[in-house]
Amino acid sequence: MKKVVKLAMNEQDRERNVIMFNVPERDVQNKNEHHDGQLAFKIMQKAGLAEQDGQFNCKRLGAPESSRIRPLWIQFSSRSTAFELLVKSKNLKDSDQYNNIFIVPDRTLQERVEHKKLVEQLKVKRAENPDKRFYIWNKSIRSSNMNV
Repeated sequence: MKKVVKLAMNEQDRERNVIMFNVPERDVQNKNEHHDGQLAFKIMQKAGLAEQDGQFNCKRLGAPESSRIRPLWIQFSSRSTAFELLVKSKNLKDSDQYNNIFIVPDRTLQERVEHKKLVEQLKVKRAENPDKRFYIWNKSIRSSNMNV
C-alpha cells in the first residue's frame, strides 16, 4: 500500500516538472551561479509563458561532461504552469536563438522507454503512409489526413 501511495505522489510531483534539452551550459570562466535560471527564464519568455518572477527551481541532470550538454530540469509551483510551457514550447521553433531547444514532460525511466518505442513506431508509420499525419497523443499514436 505504501508503494502505491509513493508512486502516486511521485507522479503528482513530476506533473509540475519539465526537462529542457540543448540549453547551453555556462563556461567555466562564467561565475554566475544563476546562469541556468536566467537562461531558462528567457526561454520561457520566448515560448510565450507569462511572467514567472522566480516561481521555479532548476538544476542540471547528470555529471558534467565536456562532450555533451546536460538536460535542465525545471520544477514549477503548479502543474498548470508546466503544462502551459509544454503547450507553448512549439513557439521556440520559430526563434533563431532557441530553435534547437526541446521541452518535454518529466518522465520516469519506464515512461521514457515506452515513449521511445512510440516514437520508433511513429517514424515507421510516417514512412509507410506519407499522406497521413501521425502524432503521439495520450500515450498512443493517432492519425489524420493531411490537408493538401
